[in-house]
Amino acid sequence: MTQEGEGDLKLMCNLGEGLYEDGLMKGKLELALEMLKDGVDLEKVAKYTRLSLSIIKELAKQNKLI
Repeated sequence: MTQEGEGDLKLMCNLGEGLYEDGLMKGKLELALEMLKDGVDLEKVAKYTRLSLSIIKELAKQNKLI
């Protein structure tokens, strides 16, 4: 494989990883929102989604849940 080809491959892998991480974050936020809507405690939502408490609080505020 040429150096150019290796560079293209690395770029594609990095893009794929970024898309995966974006999708993972979106899924975590959707899960957290559903948990908040069901009245689950903020700390438990943070624990089970592995998102920071500040993100959970902001999500709850944006959706008028606190």
